[in-house]
Amino acid sequence: MSIGRITSQQQLATAQRSIQTGRANLAKLQEQASTGRALLKPSDDPSGTGAALRVRAESRATQQHAVNITDGLGWSNTVDSALSGSEDLMRRAIDLTTQGANSATMTPASREAIATELEGIRNDLMSQANTQYMGRSVFAGDSDTGAAFTAATYAFSGTPGATVERRVSSTETVAVDGDGAAAFGTGSTSVFAVLDGIAADLRAGTDIGGKLTDIKAAFTNLTNQHGIVGARMSRLEQAQTLNLTTATNLETQRSGIEDIDPAKVIIDLKSQELTYQSALSVTAKVLQPTLLSFIS
Repeated sequence: MSIGRITSQQQLATAQRSIQTGRANLAKLQEQASTGRALLKPSDDPSGTGAALRVRAESRATQQHAVNITDGLGWSNTVDSALSGSEDLMRRAIDLTTQGANSATMTPASREAIATELEGIRNDLMSQANTQYMGRSVFAGDSDTGAAFTAATYAFSGTPGATVERRVSSTETVAVDGDGAAAFGTGSTSVFAVLDGIAADLRAGTDIGGKLTDIKAAFTNLTNQHGIVGARMSRLEQAQTLNLTTATNLETQRSGIEDIDPAKVIIDLKSQELTYQSALSVTAKVLQPTLLSFIS
């Protein structure tokens, strides 16, 4: 049985492989330390790379939801402001109608003054009903029409029953506009027509006591729609809070997968540098060339 001899060339090849491996490990640790990233290429950790890609995809979706929520709050705040302004106008209209219904103390001049002010309120209400956000009417549904109501006929020119929605999570959308037809009515049954009728009756000297019911009903429609919008705003604000929490958790997950532990990497780097330098020194001493190296 013969025993093979380990030649100098074999020793040199083994030493070279060891040094190359050490150099590769050292280079990897140096790059991790300089970039702060644990995953430098997919082959470093295939399962970790897959997890990182999933987390990043979820993060992008969460970022888009955050944009949607911000836009939705812009719409909803605009609707809320318009309805608040409309309610203030309607309270004044109710006060004026109540005052005008007291026919015993009304003169033609006072009737005319109230009628004129009611017409001004009607115009202001029309302006509120045609409020826009980013160039789109907030009470016209998903229609791109510039105005929800036609000033001449009070007809609703939006899309009945359609809503503008924003996706706030992977499973939920929230309507962000206002239902103009439900809030202000349309045509001859609109709040604008009701105010016109009261003004006309005042000028004609007709008792308007019965019109109080109509204008109070119109006010109720406004407040009901305002309540719906308020509930949607509350949901958007909750979604915004949840979205922020989700974004923070996803970033923590991503960092845990992709980013290094600086203290650990520095310790590993120093250890690898020492190991590499030691390997170079030992190899240089062990593989001193001799006459035997040339004749083996």
